[in-house]
Amino acid sequence: MLEASNKQRRIRNSLSREEIRNVSLLILKEEGLDGLSMRKIANRLGCSVASPYSYYESQIDLVQDLIRSGEDELLSMLKKASAEVDSHSAFQQLAAIARSYFNFASNNRELHKVMFVTDYGGVHRKAFPQLPKSYRFFLETVRIGFESGEIPYPKNEYPAIARMMWSWMYGVIVLDMTGMLRKRQGSGNPIEEGISYFQKLLSKKES
Repeated sequence: MLEASNKQRRIRNSLSREEIRNVSLLILKEEGLDGLSMRKIANRLGCSVASPYSYYESQIDLVQDLIRSGEDELLSMLKKASAEVDSHSAFQQLAAIARSYFNFASNNRELHKVMFVTDYGGVHRKAFPQLPKSYRFFLETVRIGFESGEIPYPKNEYPAIARMMWSWMYGVIVLDMTGMLRKRQGSGNPIEEGISYFQKLLSKKES
């Protein structure tokens, strides 16, 4: 009966930040941010509650690391998707970016909430003192479309148009996450539809 309580705990030096991060992401996925705690992490890893604090000063520090890690993963996915497009068209690049971002959010719903939605003690603002890397990459892709003439608007308008397109993409993701995105039978993919409309609207500037 005492076997479980007498089971030897792991020592601090046997842990790693990556191991703690992976367990934290698993708990986050299963229980959301409210279910994440150092005690649950320690129980999963078979170590003392104090052990994770050897790697993270606080739970906010841990969440900050999850945000940074998620942002790096998302940026890597966006760059990979963009590089695989066999075209120099900014709209084709943006479509690939939008698809990849949608896939990331769909597969990492709780992490995405922490990265872009949840205000956990302002931690996401501390982690991103500037624009998120993913948004900056998206912004740069839109800028290239302006410079090439594919988007025939004055160059100083590209930040506003990029914000509009990002807001649409983010909105579609939130609608999908909350179950409010109702796809009509026979309708196309909402990401593909949106990019198609943007291309039609932005490619023909009224004189």
